[in-house]
Amino acid sequence: MKMKIRKKVAIPVVLLLLVAGGLLTAYLKYEPSRHFRETDIPVLATPEPVGGKGQEDPSDGSVEKSERSGVAGGKNTGTTGEAAAANPAQTEEVHGDRGSFNLLLLATDARAKEASRTDVLMLAHVNPGQNKVSLVSIPRDTRVHLPGIGLTKINHAHAMAEAGGKGGHAGTLAAIQAVSNLCRCSLNYYVKTDFDGFEHFIDTIGGVDVKLDAPVKLTYNYRTLPAGEQHWNGETTLDFVRERKSLDDGDNARQRNQALVVQAIARRLLVPDNLAQLPELIRQVKEDILDTNLTDADMLSLAWMVRGIDPEEMYFVQFPGSSGKAHDPLVNAELYYWIPDMKAWSELSREILGDAPDE
Repeated sequence: MKMKIRKKVAIPVVLLLLVAGGLLTAYLKYEPSRHFRETDIPVLATPEPVGGKGQEDPSDGSVEKSERSGVAGGKNTGTTGEAAAANPAQTEEVHGDRGSFNLLLLATDARAKEASRTDVLMLAHVNPGQNKVSLVSIPRDTRVHLPGIGLTKINHAHAMAEAGGKGGHAGTLAAIQAVSNLCRCSLNYYVKTDFDGFEHFIDTIGGVDVKLDAPVKLTYNYRTLPAGEQHWNGETTLDFVRERKSLDDGDNARQRNQALVVQAIARRLLVPDNLAQLPELIRQVKEDILDTNLTDADMLSLAWMVRGIDPEEMYFVQFPGSSGKAHDPLVNAELYYWIPDMKAWSELSREILGDAPDE
């Protein structure tokens, strides 16, 4: 016996099936492990040889040690802060699961009439197969060797290349190579924005909803964000992701806070009602990005992946090292530096970049 479905009932059922079919199609197309497994992942930079001409040890005897902390992952590494030059055999790139890749996030302090420096440098190791992201915060004052300059701050790489008259993309490429050399790994993707672009994007999507477990004091505008659920515009969100001075765990806490915002953005974009608007939203995102090699499909897949990650399960670490002072060839004066501990990094990078299987 056939059952006849009334027209009034059939219409919402058909609509429901269409929506479900659209969600399934989107999932199959943009599901991260599937997407990046079937994509030719580019290699933008590989580490230049260590110990070559001009590749001086950033922790040579000219550095005045001070406040040696050796922080790595929020814990004291127990090192003396004497950064050793990395042994290429020990620090060669660890190849993990197929489809894993490294993405560099850059934020510049763009000024109207000056070459911009990278105020934020963050290496993200993404493993779509395991649904994992590991983040390495690279202090802007990290001491590295730059070609034609010598030992200076890593945030000068972008500024000096941009100032050379080749434009902002040249600055991007210089920063990418500097990070690749420091971290001894290949880099595949990059996203560069500035603070104005980030703020505008948050306003474009109508703000974000975030729940704080504890109040956060904002030192940039002298106010405190209360604990609990709240809705933020672009200005407040920017202040929140930049805040570190008032946080007990400094940069590590800031990275956890940034993860909260990334998830809030993903939730905003990927609710079923907004799926139809994703192409337009991605177009607007690209307007607020200064430079990237991610395609629209790449961005959708990354957003889909981040949406399902618990910030507490993400691995956050500051590049290991210690505070120090040394002469800078660009300003011909003694400056503060973060002196990288390459021996500690050679051990830590295996954990971060190695894609060890879950136990």
